Amino acid sequence: MRNCIIYISVIIGLFFSATVWGQKYSTYYGEVMVGKVAKHRDGLLYDVPPVSMIFQAGKVLQTDGSKAWHDYWGYPRLERSVHLNLFGDADVLGYAVGAAPGIGFYLHRGEQSAFLLHMAAGFAYLSKEYNPLTNPKNNAIGSNFNNTTQVKVSYETPFVSDLLLDIGLGLTHYSNGLSSSPNSGINVIGLHLGLKPAISNRRISESTNLEKREEVFKHWGVNGYVSYGVAENGVPGGPKYPIKNYTLGLYYQSHPFLKWHAGMDYDYAFGDYEFAIRDFQSEETAIGQATSTAAYAALEGMFGTVSFRYQMGYYLDLLYDKSDYVPYSKFNVIYNIPYDFYEVKPYIGILLKTHVAVADYVALQVGFEW
Repeated sequence: MRNCIIYISVIIGLFFSATVWGQKYSTYYGEVMVGKVAKHRDGLLYDVPPVSMIFQAGKVLQTDGSKAWHDYWGYPRLERSVHLNLFGDADVLGYAVGAAPGIGFYLHRGEQSAFLLHMAAGFAYLSKEYNPLTNPKNNAIGSNFNNTTQVKVSYETPFVSDLLLDIGLGLTHYSNGLSSSPNSGINVIGLHLGLKPAISNRRISESTNLEKREEVFKHWGVNGYVSYGVAENGVPGGPKYPIKNYTLGLYYQSHPFLKWHAGMDYDYAFGDYEFAIRDFQSEETAIGQATSTAAYAALEGMFGTVSFRYQMGYYLDLLYDKSDYVPYSKFNVIYNIPYDFYEVKPYIGILLKTHVAVADYVALQVGFEW
């Protein structure tokens, strides 16, 4: 099941990437990041290298208003990049090679300059993973294949001729969502410096066949999904247990491309049940440790058929008392299937559940709206 999740995730990532590479009004860029690995928890055994470097190249598309959501989100940029990360310790941390589609939002536009927020998520290969015999110091990551997330703020300004200078501060994160243990993840923070050919801050399509922007409308609806993930808890190389989740709630669509969600969440972690049984706990206690219910609130932004949803949940003393647990977060990437069946709209997606900076699991989801 773990391999299935990885393969489907790669396909969805490549599908989204293809929509970026196949457009007009785009430019290429290259940049270098100089920074350091940042430990974000105690107990990590590796020594922080004196310097880390990321070499990144990619392609940028300026949205042109041909889709209604372009205008609503301020004509953002669609981005696609590949990178090589030299952590600075070839023996323990090695290097990473990654690819990630993303989006850049304008925080400020000038005549020739711009201030942007960039966010991207994709996949990466890390050359060094944890091994209790050959690499015991790298207790931050337990797999070669991982997801990567990048967040960056940048300032663009004219440099020479038709080139723009790009200066920024960014974070690059690697994690496997606890599909393999250990999974504290690796973070690199640093300064970016790059060059790119000039690209318009806002390109209006010359085509007369533009989507009409929908009127702002407000309505309520029902949203629900089921998800299935796997997690390897505690013992590196140990068994991987499934986690099932059922979520049901209401949403309020305040704008054509913005939804507010609230509802109930139910998880059942088979690994927690097995651990309790093998610890000679009663059947009722084992089921209680595996079960959790929560109330959640979520915000969803829509970009055509793709949407991004952030969900925060608070555990309840409903079936079994988990009210002393810290709140959780879920990060969803959703593909909204452009068909409906008797006003029921299906969707598929990938989600990551975390508690603060600790990942719980990665899961595939299937859901509906009505």
